[in-house]
Amino acid sequence: MKQLSIEEKAARFSQMHDAGCFILPNAWDAPSAVLACEAGFGAVATTSAGVALAHGFPDGERIGRTRMLAVAGSIARRLPVPVTADLEAGYGPAPEDVAASIRGAIDAGLVGCNIEDTDPRKGALFELESAVARLRAGARAARDAGLANFVLNARIDTFFVGTGSPEERAAEAIRRGNAYLEAGARCVFVPGPVDTATIGALAKGIHGPLNVWGGVGDRLAPLEELRALGVRRVSLGAGPMLATYAFAKQLFERATSERGVAFDGAGSMFGELTGLMQKYHE
Repeated sequence: MKQLSIEEKAARFSQMHDAGCFILPNAWDAPSAVLACEAGFGAVATTSAGVALAHGFPDGERIGRTRMLAVAGSIARRLPVPVTADLEAGYGPAPEDVAASIRGAIDAGLVGCNIEDTDPRKGALFELESAVARLRAGARAARDAGLANFVLNARIDTFFVGTGSPEERAAEAIRRGNAYLEAGARCVFVPGPVDTATIGALAKGIHGPLNVWGGVGDRLAPLEELRALGVRRVSLGAGPMLATYAFAKQLFERATSERGVAFDGAGSMFGELTGLMQKYHE
């Protein structure tokens, strides 16, 4: 299987944000990543919640930088397509913490990452000046590592931990988004809104590629409609992982109550996954 260089992967992933609108699947282990690749996606992301939960940790940086990058790097080394990772809030409050996470991401073969603006230690947004400094340090670290096309995706959590009305939260997301782009972010991720009015206002107000979340809960508008609104990227987040575990839970509960259950398709999936692990070997 032909592997591109990390520079080629970074350039390809960055170019995907220039026009149109693409869905970005989020994997939590090697099998889920290769299944996404086999389905035809041009790039794959990791889900921080999915990776953490699959390794026995709660979400919210409890897994730590080293373990998170080890999983994401293992995925990146297997796939011929670009891989980006959700690195939560960068594993530390200081700009150097974000810079260290991005240096580690590049060393692991990743061509992008999410950095959110919620301080997990306080459960509140970083002050804007601090959030900007953190992203600026991360963008500088990518340039210094020789990967100018590294896609730093700045996640804005005003709809999760911000204050004020929905309109005020959207206005703050726009203010932060433009500041983050000026600091060196390549894309801005605003999870939470699913209504087209809010998404359209965000896309119009933020002067760069907008990433929205379409993995859990209410359904988003069709991709063509999101493209027309100005959205460039749709992340599935932890949705596929949660759906997988929800299905496993149902199977286990049925097995308990019915004293046995047929696992439809399990035999063929064993062979398929075994073959894929051989094909996409690290």
